[in-house]
Amino acid sequence: MELLLPANPIIQQQVHTKSISSLYNRLVDNATNFNIATGFITNDSIAALKQIVEFREGGLKLSLFIGMNYLEGFTKPQYNAIKELDGYLTRYDVGKVLLSSQALYHGKMYSFMQGRDCLASFVGSSNLGSFVGTSQNLIEADVLFQNDEGKQINSYIQQITNALGTDFRDLPQIEKFKEIDVELLKDYSYVKKLTNSQLQKELSTITGQYVDIPLKTEAKSNLNTYFGKGKIKGKYSPRGWYEVEIIVGKKLPGIDLIPNKNQGAFTVITTDGYEFECSRQGDYSKNLRSESDLKILGRWIKGQMENCGALEIGTPVTEDTLRKFGKSHLRLQKTTTGKFILSLV
Repeated sequence: MELLLPANPIIQQQVHTKSISSLYNRLVDNATNFNIATGFITNDSIAALKQIVEFREGGLKLSLFIGMNYLEGFTKPQYNAIKELDGYLTRYDVGKVLLSSQALYHGKMYSFMQGRDCLASFVGSSNLGSFVGTSQNLIEADVLFQNDEGKQINSYIQQITNALGTDFRDLPQIEKFKEIDVELLKDYSYVKKLTNSQLQKELSTITGQYVDIPLKTEAKSNLNTYFGKGKIKGKYSPRGWYEVEIIVGKKLPGIDLIPNKNQGAFTVITTDGYEFECSRQGDYSKNLRSESDLKILGRWIKGQMENCGALEIGTPVTEDTLRKFGKSHLRLQKTTTGKFILSLV
């Protein structure tokens, strides 16, 4: 048994431990079964789970038991993505999704099995999104179990799933959904939420100078970085669902308004009141990205596409997506304070 805490420097200065995220990729590479009993699930976690089983090409079976959403509610994009994931798992005989339809289960238990051996089991406060997907910087605490103790946790997961879970396809289809999440960057690290008065003050400083950057639909870059190659060849090294890098042409009109990579990061403020840092990286400063976490900018863009029904979780952004979305450019408007107002047009 071993305590796990995140790689947050505040806590690690006092308590030096491993984290689930530091072990996770290795476990995905080597496990034959990934068993989950969790409360809620996030959009990017759903996409990441499908990415895992696709990467392993039949070598990993996934059992996903979700304990809260059926009774507490799914958003429509979440429900459709879970339906797609369950269909994929059953179609290729690599697992299934189960939901709790009679009682609310809010536990967080995970096990990685290799045949009959337990590589690792975790019990604690971490939702699946704490190590699969999201950018939240919450300090979670979990306990790692291995070998016989880990097998016992895996057995508990199976017992809980059998007692409370019903196969997704055996439940009545949901017709009423939770309201979509309009607070797209709530709880994201490196993001500040402005009050309405602060936002209006920033908007009043717009100079009239701006650059419009096209949203491109290349298959494995730009908004579709998720579908690109992993960071380490032959190993599970995922690109997150909300991870994006916007390619900026060096001849784009007005591009010199935006600091290049040698000039450092700059502050953007979205029209819905979020403030965070962006920068340009790569050859000719061609990659526009959110600083510190590539998922911040992607969550803000793709989240809006999901919310209006233009984009399904885990599917590519295409020209048809942009047509349905009704917006095809990022607009950066310079302010008198040197910041930029970020909008979609």
